Amino acid sequence: MRRRAATAVLVALGLFAVVQFGFGTAADVNPCLRDPAFADKFAKLERRTAARPTLMLGSSRTLLGFHAGRFEQATGTPAFNFGTPAAGPITHLVHLNRLLDRGIRPKELVLEVLPSMLADGDDGPIEQLFLSGERLTGEEVGVVERFGFRPDAVRPKWRQSVYSPWYSLRCQVVGRVAPSWLPWNHRYDWSRKTDPHGWATPPRASVTADERAEHVAKARAEYGATLAAMSTDGRPLGALRELVATCRERGVPVRLVLMPEATTFRAMYPAGLDERVEASLKTLGVPLIDARTWLADDDFYDGHHPFTRGAEKFTDALAKRLAEVTP
Repeated sequence: MRRRAATAVLVALGLFAVVQFGFGTAADVNPCLRDPAFADKFAKLERRTAARPTLMLGSSRTLLGFHAGRFEQATGTPAFNFGTPAAGPITHLVHLNRLLDRGIRPKELVLEVLPSMLADGDDGPIEQLFLSGERLTGEEVGVVERFGFRPDAVRPKWRQSVYSPWYSLRCQVVGRVAPSWLPWNHRYDWSRKTDPHGWATPPRASVTADERAEHVAKARAEYGATLAAMSTDGRPLGALRELVATCRERGVPVRLVLMPEATTFRAMYPAGLDERVEASLKTLGVPLIDARTWLADDDFYDGHHPFTRGAEKFTDALAKRLAEVTP
């Protein structure tokens, strides 16, 4: 009986190790298992790629601001919104490589540039606070490290996701089957709620004056210090440069877009920063569309995320501008 019990325990441990290793290995080959938000968007994009689309990569500004279905109706060109919260140049490069590896070849790439995400420092780019190691494959860890992500921050989380995936990726797994069990900031189901073109309906239809002031103050606290001290020619700009070069190799035209901002948000930019941002972006050799003044202040609920009417205005104006700008 003791031998049978010992054998049963050893078999159970062996099966557990095999399942752990199998899941970890699969997740390292297929980022859709470790990055559900990317997986959801890719699945929707894949269903819409009978023809080559106009694809927009960006942050939450793009997610809420680019009404790809409206763009498609206006232009007759298939379009998709691949905006993801807190994304910047390095995340865009990772996402583009994933899409190209999976056979997605856009007709054109419209790329949001969020100026604060060009910031670089001794501790690395801001993006490493959001694009954590468990969301990346081993190959992608090497990519983000080249552009300043700290190996002692990103690599241990990736390693844990390979060797102990059921723990490291627990929020991703639970967030897919029982998202209500998790606090909102650990859920991975927001991307399921975008429309078939990847656009997320802005969460608010209106705000009071007090609510707007509160949101603007929050944006100032989040972005003010970064904008006040940032340079524009660090490692994130290098990631943009590599992204543009990759697109040239694949025959994908690129156009950069500075997204709309309210006067309250633009007031945070120190003197000369606008010019430095534009000068750095122009070194990439692709057209730059400056849409920062396209919307009125009351088209935003916090100074940089639009209401639905703001998204519609921006999308209509972008469709016209893209037709005028030769990539």
